[in-house]
Amino acid sequence: MSFFISRNDISRQFRQFRGAWKVFIHNKFGIIGITILVILIILALTGPFLTDFDPYERSNDRFQEPSSEHRLGTNLDGQDIWAVLLESLVISLQMGIVAGILTVLIGTTVGTAGAYMGGKFDQIILRVTEIIIVLPPLPLMLVLSTIQTVVYGKPMSWQIIAFIYVVVFWPVSARLIRGRVLSLREQTFITSAVAAGAKDRYVIFKHLLPNVFPLVVTMLITSIRQAILYEAFLSFLGLGDPLKWSLGVMLRRAQDQAAFATGAWWLIYPPAAVIALITLSFAFIGIAFDEIVDPRLRKR
Repeated sequence: MSFFISRNDISRQFRQFRGAWKVFIHNKFGIIGITILVILIILALTGPFLTDFDPYERSNDRFQEPSSEHRLGTNLDGQDIWAVLLESLVISLQMGIVAGILTVLIGTTVGTAGAYMGGKFDQIILRVTEIIIVLPPLPLMLVLSTIQTVVYGKPMSWQIIAFIYVVVFWPVSARLIRGRVLSLREQTFITSAVAAGAKDRYVIFKHLLPNVFPLVVTMLITSIRQAILYEAFLSFLGLGDPLKWSLGVMLRRAQDQAAFATGAWWLIYPPAAVIALITLSFAFIGIAFDEIVDPRLRKR
């Protein structure tokens, strides 16, 4: 049995992708979600070309409302909010994508290996995940963030926040994947492949991973969205790096500059709206993907 993907496998996967895409484009939530996400990504990638201002440059144009010169106004430091928003969008998306992918990748690898191998290795993985999952995620992230800040004496970069997110949430992915693999391992096509002499690597990559792929995608969508929200929350609490912009840092700086008290809405609404749009886009994409995975949800 060959471990490598054959031409027939590629053709079958292409047909499956084409069928899934047809379902996706006929789902209005999916189209809205992917459109919003694509627009945000384009804004993040082309940010430097969409403004003439440096997001970290201070000026004498302080605390100005939106105008023809400053599309979204300025803060107390004279920084252009439109430029700041574009920079913050890049950092927040980077953090969400990196943290989400690593969380699901580690969880899928550990969960699949533990469920398929069984024995002591599986028991160790099970106990570790149980201990971490029992702890409330938000207080645990706050504790780890505070420890990092106290030990190193400096605020956390988005990379550190992403690392803490992965540490806290990979067990969730591992438990879900483990449960799915355990059920698949007892299926006839798996036992037949093993009885025919298939190697473990072949069984995992040929049979197990393709069957857990829909669950992996669902977890990835949820994890990226959740990571962005947690970064915003931790930064708003003052645990992020104040020298680097992110959506959470924007809200924190707005609070520090009394934007909520003075009614300086242009400092509050832009980052809050972008956070809401990111969350909404991934939620809509998740709804569309659920319809792809579960045909019963499709409209007849």
